[in-house]
Amino acid sequence: MLLSTVSVIDIPDLLTSGLVPVGRFRSPQEAQEYALVILAMRLDCLITVEEEGGYLVHGEEKFVEAIREEFRLYQEEKVCQPSPVAIPIFGSGVELALLWLGILLFCFTRQIQDPEVETKYVSSTVGILIEGEWYRAFTALFLHADMPHLLGNVVFGSIFGIFVANSFGPLRGWGLIILSGFIGNLLNVFIRFPEDYFGLGASTAVFGALGLLVGSGLDLAWRERSFRKGVRSFTPLLAGLTIFGINGIGGPGIDTLAHLTGMVSGIFLGFPAAYLLARKAD
Repeated sequence: MLLSTVSVIDIPDLLTSGLVPVGRFRSPQEAQEYALVILAMRLDCLITVEEEGGYLVHGEEKFVEAIREEFRLYQEEKVCQPSPVAIPIFGSGVELALLWLGILLFCFTRQIQDPEVETKYVSSTVGILIEGEWYRAFTALFLHADMPHLLGNVVFGSIFGIFVANSFGPLRGWGLIILSGFIGNLLNVFIRFPEDYFGLGASTAVFGALGLLVGSGLDLAWRERSFRKGVRSFTPLLAGLTIFGINGIGGPGIDTLAHLTGMVSGIFLGFPAAYLLARKAD
């Protein structure tokens, strides 16, 4: 008879059961866990309580060796089972996204009021590499050519920024976004030098956010040794490329190289940042 439940009984009741001890356990939960192993073999089993407080699991006598072997295999499986990977989930960081929006609008207003702002703070090969004005790689992230340029970066940047905040935390996530944009702008001017280049816009940081999401996904795939999740980690990148493709990835006024350097910077920042964050959580 296959028992559908596991019961704890007193020892005298065992005399008529025809079962023999196959394992001793310290807690009723552990005893029931191994009793379920016996039930999975479609064999009878019972649990009895010892006077000193232990718990005995009993199985059919003619299957003792098979049951103990199944116990051994089950124990090995438990030991070898990988621990679940902790996936950090943080707040959305909407407040920081709104702050970022406010700063961009303020800077755009200043551009309209004072045309010199754009001249002094855009990213340029001459300004950064010859005159040593490294701050331009940072300030250029907050300047835009026109209102459609600004609105496009605000919409997509807020969406991807919130996703990054969920993965890394609001402060850490937005800090990494800005840092990836800064590094992306530096890489852009280094690659273009000695070309006389000028660039502005938050899209380098927006693509940096996409890179951060890809880097976080690659870290998860690496820790779980999952090729499938490694492929899936590029989903944010494909989504971003599709969205930007609607408005034009290349062509007049579109700095494709800045997008690429921002994305690459985000990936190289996102992978180690996600790894260190997971280790801290462990």
